[in-house]
Amino acid sequence: MKNSLLLLLLAFIINNAVGQTPEFKDLILSVEKKTINTQTSSILILKFKPGKLLQIKTVDGRKLASKKYFLQDSSILMISQSNIAAIKIDTISLKEIASIRGAVYDDSQRKMLGRVIIIASVPIILFSIYASFEAGGPMFLYALPFVGTTLAGMSIAGARKFNTIDRWELKVIDR
Repeated sequence: MKNSLLLLLLAFIINNAVGQTPEFKDLILSVEKKTINTQTSSILILKFKPGKLLQIKTVDGRKLASKKYFLQDSSILMISQSNIAAIKIDTISLKEIASIRGAVYDDSQRKMLGRVIIIASVPIILFSIYASFEAGGPMFLYALPFVGTTLAGMSIAGARKFNTIDRWELKVIDR
């Protein structure tokens, strides 16, 4: 019994040691706001969460999405796997990225605002639809702006999108 328990513990430790890739754990992809004028004193730096879906649109129009990506000094290795078990590796330079979308750290206030907007607009939509059925008139037209508000709240609560051509600059930094 002791030997099997010890063997199970050893297998667990070996699995954890083999599964880690320490050479990629030290780097993190960050986005920095470009300063438009030189009088700006605060710089917003956001860091992408590793292991979450990262969607990239390149300057030449390619669209790539993957949960598995590794960072190098000035490029990203995107690993995508299709249903046929074919693995495709794309290397994208940070300068080739037109826009990037993904989950970032320290984004809880923005997500909370999106959820509040959704929670506030859904009852108004439901009331407008109910009133249109009761009155028989075009009351549902009053719900249309609140449908747009709900979609905006869902967009705010979702992953962040950064347009690297206009406002944001990508950098690979140490943790």
